[in-house]
Amino acid sequence: MSDPVLVIARAQVRPDCRELFLAAAQFCIEATRREHGCLAYDMHENIGQPGHFVCVESWEQREHVDAHMRQPHLLAFLKVAGACVTQPPVIEVIEPRSVDRL
Repeated sequence: MSDPVLVIARAQVRPDCRELFLAAAQFCIEATRREHGCLAYDMHENIGQPGHFVCVESWEQREHVDAHMRQPHLLAFLKVAGACVTQPPVIEVIEPRSVDRL
């Protein structure tokens, strides 16, 4: 078995949108965990920086990440998240031999 592909996504959410963001994220997290190739998918809020969220994902292969990026539940979440963030999120894909920024 090859090493998993990791995805780290960071976003700063406006205080007035926090609950909307969390509700959309919860639906996306639950659906994503059922996707083929998903090994782990968790989101955390930095207690020292309220509204700063980090999503940590682990996938069997890069193809699973690419398929995830086309899923309706992710696209719906990204639409909500796009209206809630203070700046574009930073998303990094970490493969066994490289790091790409999306």
